[in-house]
Amino acid sequence: MNDPYASIADLYDLEHDTFSDDLDLYVNLAQAAGDPILELGCGSGRVMRPLLDAGFRVTGLDRSSHMLERALERCAVPDRALFHLGSMTQADQAPGGPFGLVIIALNGLLHLPAQNEQRETLASARRALDPRGQLILDVFNPSPQALSVFDRTFHHEGTWRDKTGERIDKFSAQQVLNANQIISSELWYDRTDSTGNVTRVATSNSLRYVHPFELTLLLELTGFVDWRLYGGYELEQFHANSERLIVTAEVTATR
Repeated sequence: MNDPYASIADLYDLEHDTFSDDLDLYVNLAQAAGDPILELGCGSGRVMRPLLDAGFRVTGLDRSSHMLERALERCAVPDRALFHLGSMTQADQAPGGPFGLVIIALNGLLHLPAQNEQRETLASARRALDPRGQLILDVFNPSPQALSVFDRTFHHEGTWRDKTGERIDKFSAQQVLNANQIISSELWYDRTDSTGNVTRVATSNSLRYVHPFELTLLLELTGFVDWRLYGGYELEQFHANSERLIVTAEVTATR
């Protein structure tokens, strides 16, 4: 299986480790739902670590062995942290369940390139939950404004410094394939050392975006109930132009 993170796992962390807007939401939901917790697409453990710090038992699942190695380094908490290398479509095979909460953070569901895989992930997540269990997932809202930026233009996305002080620049070119709801991305990371030499690492990935009512239909088809849509990490009301599409859903009806 091709691993798009094989060559950029450390660079991914440079880019995403400072993002914390969603962490309070997950900790608060965990306090309400109870553990154990399963994170699908856990990556290098950005979300797992604060959940472990809050005292919860957490299982992290990811298909990238390189990202999971970094999660092991970050989240090695004896007796409370478990890790599983595998596909999100097999969430119910992750150790440590059944779970009180399943988290699919920061566009994780969109890394599955076909609707049937997204549907099977939701079905498998439901099987992994106990009867009191809750699902939360976070994807971007594919409004016309949001999709318009993926116009095949070459973009400079940011600059970071690694622990050695070397400069990292990220560039991208992305396009939307509307017929399949795919965002195809080519990514380049340029590392500039102290002498000015530049080394480039290239990778690519595809995201399959989902529309709000498509997502709620997938939840219904996979047996979830009481789903609710929000437009941000403060659980504000969802609108057509919200940047985020955050959904909670239950295994058993509570209202």
